[in-house]
Amino acid sequence: METIPKADCTKIGFIRKTRGVHGELVLEFEEQFEFSVEEATRFFLEIDGLLVPFYVAENGLQVKTGKAAFVNFDWVGSEKYAQRLVGTDVYLFTSELVDEPEDSGLAELQGFTLFDKNTGEIGAISHVEDFSGNTVLTVGSGHEEILVPFNEDFMVSLDPENKILILDLPEGLIGGLV
Repeated sequence: METIPKADCTKIGFIRKTRGVHGELVLEFEEQFEFSVEEATRFFLEIDGLLVPFYVAENGLQVKTGKAAFVNFDWVGSEKYAQRLVGTDVYLFTSELVDEPEDSGLAELQGFTLFDKNTGEIGAISHVEDFSGNTVLTVGSGHEEILVPFNEDFMVSLDPENKILILDLPEGLIGGLV
């Protein structure tokens, strides 16, 4: 019987506890592995010093936060069995780790002129910030800088050639600044 070489794997977290009575487990993992966990169909649990593959049941993985997921494994159908896995370290093949997706490219909006569909030109985008997944555009408007939240639902059009971004901003968001 072949074993999984630990040198080919990376520890991503551990089994924190059971959840419910049907064998569901809470996998706690390091934040940088969130995308790897989302894509995984199998994890290796360290049992008696060996890495044992456990396959995720169909629809058996739910990432709850950037550090925890609920997971159901094939053949783990009871709380009693699942309890034996609590505290075990969890690994993935290093070659299967998924890098975080590339930035959505919103930083490239810097230098574009921002227009509101209803009020017209707002100003030039001088900076693009990401605050925990919320994108905010810093826009020069007259002698002031204003912060405009960016949401793809607001986007009317994007013209990279002429560096123009048109948004349909909610009424009252910009107020009397423009």
